[in-house]
Amino acid sequence: MNSVQVLGNLTRDPQIRATKTGRAVASFSIAVNRSYTTPQGETRELTDFINVVAWGGLAESVGNQLKKGTRVFVEGRYSTRSYEAQDGSRRYVTEVVANLIAIPLRNTSGGHPVASAGFADSEPSQTRGNFDQFGPSSPDEQIPF
Repeated sequence: MNSVQVLGNLTRDPQIRATKTGRAVASFSIAVNRSYTTPQGETRELTDFINVVAWGGLAESVGNQLKKGTRVFVEGRYSTRSYEAQDGSRRYVTEVVANLIAIPLRNTSGGHPVASAGFADSEPSQTRGNFDQFGPSSPDEQIPF
């Protein structure tokens, strides 16, 4: 199984491009902090920088809604691709291909995340273009009677 879940902050505004066929693609990176303890008992923090790519309607939503510093949750899969650089050498890129991207909502009284809202499904026919459409279209769809 190739499944990745990452929570972090955008390190720069997303770059939005279009393929030759006109399909939108967004690329950005997120910074993810992690802590570890040294053998001497000191707690240290490291930051990992993770490249993310989104396609189709998801890419368009990313371009319209996200900017540098935004905290996001990304679910997707790892992908490694290669290309030939201008000097003729082979270069490799590992990135997360996003299936779902969500932003945490904040409780205005305490500042703690209370829920999330987002957009998902990178296929254009299934894309949910804005945060309002994450989940059922009405609360009544979840009532069992």
